[in-house]
Amino acid sequence: MKKVTLKITGMDCVSCAFNIDGPLEDADGVKESKTNYAKQVTEVTYDEASITKQQLAAIVKGAGYIATLVE
Repeated sequence: MKKVTLKITGMDCVSCAFNIDGPLEDADGVKESKTNYAKQVTEVTYDEASITKQQLAAIVKGAGYIATLVE
């Protein structure tokens, strides 16, 4: 398992975190997603053999937000 931090743009309220975590945690290969509204970041624990960082960012985009990889 790997962990990646995504900088999130477009969150307006705390409930936005649920809108991001839900789709990410439903994706194959994602073990856990923790979005912090105050810090505007999401930490995702995932299996890199099943899903890529780019796919994680695309899931966030599909939920209506912009995700940038934090290296």
